[in-house]
Amino acid sequence: MICRDMHASHSHSHSLSALPDAELIARLPEVRRAERRAIAEVIATLGEVERRRLYLGEACSSMFAYCTERLGYSENEAHTRIAVARACLRYPEAMADLEAGVIHLTGLSLLAPRLTDHNASALLGEARGKSRREIEALLARWCPKSDVLPSITPLGPRTLLEQGAPGHAAGPVSGGAISREFEGSRARVEPLSAASFRVEFTASAALRDKLEQARNLLSHAEPRGDLAAVIERALDQLIAVETKRRSGAEKPRKHRETKSGSRHVPVAIQRAVRERDGHQCAFVGAEGRRCAAKRFLTIEHIEPFARGGPTTADNCCLLCSAHNSYRARQVFGGEHIREKVAEAGTRRARRAEARARRNEANASPAETDAVSETPAFPATRDCFEKVVAGLTGLGFARSDARRAVEEVRQRGVEPLPEPVLRAALSVLTPDRPGSSPRARV
Repeated sequence: MICRDMHASHSHSHSLSALPDAELIARLPEVRRAERRAIAEVIATLGEVERRRLYLGEACSSMFAYCTERLGYSENEAHTRIAVARACLRYPEAMADLEAGVIHLTGLSLLAPRLTDHNASALLGEARGKSRREIEALLARWCPKSDVLPSITPLGPRTLLEQGAPGHAAGPVSGGAISREFEGSRARVEPLSAASFRVEFTASAALRDKLEQARNLLSHAEPRGDLAAVIERALDQLIAVETKRRSGAEKPRKHRETKSGSRHVPVAIQRAVRERDGHQCAFVGAEGRRCAAKRFLTIEHIEPFARGGPTTADNCCLLCSAHNSYRARQVFGGEHIREKVAEAGTRRARRAEARARRNEANASPAETDAVSETPAFPATRDCFEKVVAGLTGLGFARSDARRAVEEVRQRGVEPLPEPVLRAALSVLTPDRPGSSPRARV
C-alpha cells in the first residue's frame, strides 16, 4: 500500500513537472478549492463521529485518541480539528464559512472556544476574510483578558520556582519547568533526547510551597536541590502506595467470603486481573485493535453482574471509563444508562446541598450575612460546576462535561442540578441505532 502511494505520488509529481508555467499557475486555484472542500468534509465527518461516539467502537477512549492513534494527526492538529468540528456542529454558519474559504481552519480554532449563541453570528461575520493575527486582535477586543502582571524572574541556577503573584502560574523551575498551558490543565511532555524530557504544567501556590518544603527536607540526599530528582522520589513513594492500595500487599491475605449479592471484587481477583490485562483497558474493537488507555481504569464484569455474571478473574477485565460506559449502553440501552447516571448524579447533588446547608447552619452571623448579600448568579454558576464535577466523577472527560453543560446552559435549562444533569447526559450519550461493536478480553 505504501509503495503504491509512493509510486502514485512520484508519478503525479512527474506529470506536474511537465506542465507549462501558465497551466501550472492556472491549475493551483482549483487545487486550493479542492483542498478547502476536503478540509470541510474532514471536519464535518469528525464532528459526526464524535457526536455518535463511534471512536469507542474503534478501541479509542476519546476523540483525541482516535485522531492521533488511528488517523495519524499530531496532537496540535487533533486539538485544532476537534475544536473546529464541535463549533461547526453547534453553529452551521461556521461550516459554511469554512467551505467557502472565508474563514480558515486556524482562525476557526481560535474562535471556537469563544463562540456562543449570543455572539456567534456577529463574531463570525467580523472574522471573515481576516488573517490569524487579525482574528487574534478581534478576539482581544471581543473577549479582553486581564493585563499580565509585571514580575521579576530570578536567573540563578538554584532557583526552584518563580515567586509569582498569587493566582498566577508559577514560572521557571530548576531541573524542570512549570508554565501556563492552554486552559490551564493540559500538561506538555517534550522529548529532548532518548533519555530526557522537558515537562511543563501549571502549578498552584500550594504546590509551589510543597515543592520548596520537599526540597528542603531532601537537602542532604539531594544537595543540589534538583527538582526532577525531588519529584521522582515523591512519585516512587506514590506509585508504591497506590499499587499496594489497589492490588493489595504482596503477602497473600486470608480469604474472606464475599457476601451474596455483593458487587465487591476481592483484592486477589483485582490483582490477578490487573496483572493479566497489563494495567491497560482490555476493550478490543472490531478490527482487533485494543484500547491504549491506561488511566481511569476500573475492574468490570464481562458478563454483567446484574445479569448473574460471577465475580471471578475470568469474568472480570479492566476497562477505561469511556469503554465501561460504552459497553453498559450496548447491554442495557442508552435510556437505561442515562436514568441510572442521572440518579447517581442527583444523589451526589443532594449530598452536596446537604453539606452546604450544614455548613450554613454552622456559619457565623457575619458569614451568613455575606452569603445572603451575594448576587444570585454565583448559585447558578455553582450548580453548573457541581454538574461538571458529577459528570467527571462518573467517568466523562472534564472537557466533554464542560462542553455539554455549556450547551445546556445556552438552551436555557432551569439551573437546578437534576434537570441540568439529565440534559447534559442527553448531549453526552446520544443513542446510535445499528451500532454493535465487539469487546474481547
